This record gives sequence, C-alpha cells and structure tokens, in this order.
Amino acid sequence: MDFSDFLWYDELRKLSLDKEGRSDMTQQKKTYSIGKVSALCNVSVKTLRYYDEIGLLVPDCRKDDSNYRYYTHEQILTLFIIRKLRLLGVPLKEIKEIICQKDMDSMKKCIQQRLDEISKAIEDLNDQYAEGQLLLDRLEKGHNLLESEDTQWSTESIRVEEIPVSPVLFTRRIKSNYKNSDVSVDRWFELFEMVSRQKLRATGPVILTYHNSPLEQFYQNDCDLEISIQVNELSDSPDAKTFGGFTAVTALHVGRNEDIIQTHIKAIKWLNQQGYTIAGPVSEEYIISPVDIANEEDHITKVIIPIEKTE
Repeated sequence: MDFSDFLWYDELRKLSLDKEGRSDMTQQKKTYSIGKVSALCNVSVKTLRYYDEIGLLVPDCRKDDSNYRYYTHEQILTLFIIRKLRLLGVPLKEIKEIICQKDMDSMKKCIQQRLDEISKAIEDLNDQYAEGQLLLDRLEKGHNLLESEDTQWSTESIRVEEIPVSPVLFTRRIKSNYKNSDVSVDRWFELFEMVSRQKLRATGPVILTYHNSPLEQFYQNDCDLEISIQVNELSDSPDAKTFGGFTAVTALHVGRNEDIIQTHIKAIKWLNQQGYTIAGPVSEEYIISPVDIANEEDHITKVIIPIEKTE
C-alpha cells in the first residue's frame, strides 16, 4: 500500500464522521457527487461514467433535473476494490463478476492468476533484456576491436589463449556442397529455436566447428559442420555439451567471410613457426555476425585452433 492509499483512508474516515465525531451510520444515508468521488479515489470522472455505462459501478441515485450522479459510502469502498484490481491489470469483465459475487475465493483465484501472468511477463522481459545486453556487449567489443591496432593484418592479431569451458547447445551434421562464404541461416535459427524450446538463455556468440582436417572446409564439397551457442547452464539434453577447456591459437578476422581462409592460413603458419601442432577441430567464433549487422566490413570472427606443444 502506498502513501496515497493512507491519505485515501484518512479522507474516507473523515467523510464518514460528522462534526462531533459520531458515525454517520445513525444519520440519513450520505452520498457523494461524482466530482468528489473522482478527487477522493483518484479516478477520473470519465472513467466513473464508463463504469456506470457498463454496469460495473452504477451511482446510487441521480438528480432528475441535472442527471448528476451520487455515490454512497459503500460504493466508494467498492470503487477502491475496483481500483486495486485494475492496478493488477484484471479485465473489467472479471472485476464485474467478482464485485457481483462478493466471494473471497473467486477474488483470490483471480488475483493469483494475474500474479502468475505478471511473473511470466517479468520473466519474458528479463530474457529480452539479457538478449539485448548480450548483443550490446558484443557490439561494444566489436567496436573496440575495430578501433584497436590488433585488427590490422599483422602477427599482433594472433595469440595463444586459454579457452574457458562454457555450456553450449549444438547441432552437428554433414553439410553437402558447403561453401565457407555462405551463412547457414537455417542452422543458426534452428539453434536459436533450441535455446528457446529448452528455456535457456544465450550467453555468447555462435561458434562454428569444422570436424574435417584443417582447411578442408574450404576445398571439400561435404563438411562435417557443428554449430553451437553458449548458454546459461548445461542441460541434460543430448544437444548439450561443453566447449573450451583447451589452449588455442586465436586470430581475428575482420570483414567478409569469404576471405577468412587467409586468416586460417596465417594462424596455421604462425603456430607451426612457434613450435605448436594442431590438437583438435578448428572453430570460428562470430563476435559480430551477419545476423547482427548487415555491413560486411564490420563483421568480426575469431578463428580458434586447439594446440599442443611439439615435443
């Protein structure tokens, strides 16, 4: 109950007492004009007239000559109940039924149902917020990378990283006539649907993992392609697993996806020069992807190559 409700109660108490402090119940039934009720209950005159039209709160009496509406003390109490239910978003039709029935169980059931709906709406809004925040974080990360010198074509954009373990959902299938320059939109949206269906939340970018030999995805017609996305928790679904937990050489590719082969070749040459060997399937992490921004020049992909030190 907010402060305005306390004022409401205080004003209502004053109205129910005469000047000597005695209850007005012993006197002739007192009524209040529509303007007074409007000011007292913080409900517009227009709304009160509408409640009258639909039979939700019909004034106790009207003056024949002016058609002015007058309400009783009990009707003001009823209006307070209506106001509370409206603040919960209960439809007027249901409120009318509750007012007519005057049944506590019906009112409890109605309020509980509405609270469940509000809870679901809050959950949906939290998911929307988290998804928007994730996209904003990646856009800011991409912007910072584009502004830095690390995105230039030099060995400074290649480094050794520890890839942290994260839960993911994934699909893995042989894709015929694969072209690395193409974006498998159908597979991407299949992944997003999986996240939604399992009531999870995406917490990271989409990752493509190639279970062919390094660079074969650029030359083979068929590609053993895995597409995964980081999520907030590891489920018991057969489509769930973890990604990461290994050391990798990483290289940033900025721009068109059809040119990413050059970044792969550059990273492989570099790791060989540093005395590393490839120790697992190569992945591409889409920091800024084609489904985020249309401008190809702003796309940023991290090439991830698991490694181990040559004996």
